[in-house]
Amino acid sequence: MKFIIVGLGNFGSALALKLVEEGHEVIGIDTNQNHVNLLSDSLTHTLAVDTTNELAVTSLPLSDTDFVIIGIGEDVGASVTTTALFKKHCKKTKIIGRAISPIHQTILETMGIDVIINPEAEFAHQFANRLTILGTIKSFILDDNYEIAEFKVPETFIDKTVQEADIVNKWNVSLITILSESVRKNILGSQIKERKVSGVVSGATVFKENDTLVLFGSIKSLRKMMEELA
Repeated sequence: MKFIIVGLGNFGSALALKLVEEGHEVIGIDTNQNHVNLLSDSLTHTLAVDTTNELAVTSLPLSDTDFVIIGIGEDVGASVTTTALFKKHCKKTKIIGRAISPIHQTILETMGIDVIINPEAEFAHQFANRLTILGTIKSFILDDNYEIAEFKVPETFIDKTVQEADIVNKWNVSLITILSESVRKNILGSQIKERKVSGVVSGATVFKENDTLVLFGSIKSLRKMMEELA
C-alpha cells in the first residue's frame, strides 16, 4: 500500500518507519528540513514542503495513494488547513487525522475525516490500565467500557483446563486465545524466546506456566478478575 504521512515528529516518524518495515511505500512530509533529512534514507521519499500551500498539496501523487495520515502535533491551524486541502483534492484516498485536543477533534469530525486518532490519549488509557489492573501486559481500548487485554496467566490457573477455570461464568470475561511461550536457538546458539498463538481454545485446553491470556471484557470485570486472582 502507499501512504503519505504529513508531520515527521515522534508519532509520524515512528509510524512511517513501521509501515516501511512492513513493506509499504511511504512519502514523509514535514516543514522541518532536519526531520526530513533524518528519514531520507529510510522512507520511500521525503519532502520538505508546506502542506498549507495548495500548490504543494496538488503536486503530490494523491491519486496513487491509499492513505494520507496528517500527524501534525502542535500547530492546530496548520493541521486544519492541511486537512482541508487534502480533503478537497483527495477523491478516493482515505484521510486519517490526528486530533490533539477535544476542539481539534470536533473540527475534524465536522470536516468529515474518515478516521480520527489521538495516540497520546490512547496510550495514556492503555498505560493507566497497565498500572491499575494487576498483571496487564498490553491492552487495546475499544471504548470507555470495554477492552481486549493480555494478562500473565494467574498461578491458580496453571495446569487447569479452560473449563475448570470457568472465566466467563465467574467474571463475565471471554478468553479469546492463549499466547504460549517457547524457546528456540538462533544460528549463533543463543536462546530466543518466542510467543505462539494457540488459535481457538477449547474447554479442554490446559493453561501452562508462562502462558499469556488474551481476554475481552469490561474494564471493571477485568479489574475485578485480576484483583481476585492476585
